[in-house]
Amino acid sequence: MSAPVPFPQVDVTFSPAWWHANYGLGFEEEVRRDPIRRTERDRDLRRLLYERFGDVGLGERDPKPRPNIEAYGHRFMAALWGCEIRYLTNQAPAAVALPDAAERMAHLVAPDLDTSPVIQRAFAEARQLEAHYGSCEGGINLGGPLNNAVSVLGEEILYACLAQPNLARRVLMVMAEVLLAVYDHVTCRINHQEVVSPRPSAGIGNCPVCMISPETYRQVVLPADLWWRGHFAEFSLHHCGVFHPYAEVYQALRPAGLKVARRAFPRVPMSLELQDSAVMGKSESELDALLAQMVEDAGPRELVTRIWLAEACPATPDSTVRALMTAPNRLQNIRTGKGQG
Repeated sequence: MSAPVPFPQVDVTFSPAWWHANYGLGFEEEVRRDPIRRTERDRDLRRLLYERFGDVGLGERDPKPRPNIEAYGHRFMAALWGCEIRYLTNQAPAAVALPDAAERMAHLVAPDLDTSPVIQRAFAEARQLEAHYGSCEGGINLGGPLNNAVSVLGEEILYACLAQPNLARRVLMVMAEVLLAVYDHVTCRINHQEVVSPRPSAGIGNCPVCMISPETYRQVVLPADLWWRGHFAEFSLHHCGVFHPYAEVYQALRPAGLKVARRAFPRVPMSLELQDSAVMGKSESELDALLAQMVEDAGPRELVTRIWLAEACPATPDSTVRALMTAPNRLQNIRTGKGQG
C-alpha cells in the first residue's frame, strides 16, 4: 500500500497592523526606503516569530538576510508610472492614482526605464545590498496589466473597459509591455540572469477583476494578459473574490493555479488562501473541518501546494495561529472523498 499523501502545509503571515499592535513596530517610509534597515527589519520579524511561534514552525532562530529592492512594497510599478506612494505606520504602502486619468489614457506612453528615478533607485539599492550582504533579490511583485492600470489610473480604466473598450485594450497592452520590460531589464539584470525566450515563470495578480464582468474581461483585458502570459513557460494566477464566473475565461491563460476551480483546471497545482474572517472565532475542531473541506474541494491532495492565512490582523488570537499551524499533523490521516489519506 502506498504511503499517504501529506496534508498540505499551512502558513500564516502577519499584517503590518498585527506587528504594530503586538510589538509597536512601524513601517513608515524611513524603514521601507532604507535598504539595510528594511532587510534588518525583516530579520527582526522572523526572529520575533520564532520566539512566539517557533514551536509550531513559524519564524527562524537565526534568520539569514533576504535583501531585495521592494522599497515600495507591492507598489513598485505604480511608483514607476509616477504615482505618489504613501507610507503608513501600520499598513502596507498605498499608491495614489494619477490625476486626469482619462486624458492620460488617451496619450499613454511607457515610462523611460533608462531615466526613471524608480529604476535608478532599484539598481542603486541592489549595488548597496550586494556590497553589504553579498547578494540582492531582484524580484518585483509585478501584479498584472489590470492591477497596474487600476493602481495608476483608478476607476477610469474600469469605466473605459465598458465605454471605450478599444482605448482600454491599448492602455492594458502598454501596461503589459512595461511589465515585460521591467522583468527583463530590472529583475533579470539584478538577478544576473540572461533573458531567454520563453522566460521561466511569472504570473498575474487579478485583484480588481471582479469589478468587471467575465465577458468584459474576455473582450478587453484578456488580450493583454495573453500577451504577457505568452512570454513565459510556466504561469500562475492569483484571483481575488468569487472565482467560478471567471473559470471559463481563464482557461486561455493555462495557469499552472475548490470545486469549480478544480473542474476548470483538473491537473493544476493550487495554493488556497484564507482570510481572517473565515477563521475568526472558530475552535480547533472547526478550523480542522474548514481546512479538510478546502482540501477536499480542491483535491486531489497532491495538487494542493499549501494553505495560507494571509495578513493576520491584530484581533487574530495566538490560539488560532497555533491551531492552523498544527492542523496538518491532526489531519494527515483523514481520508477524503477522493480516496486520499
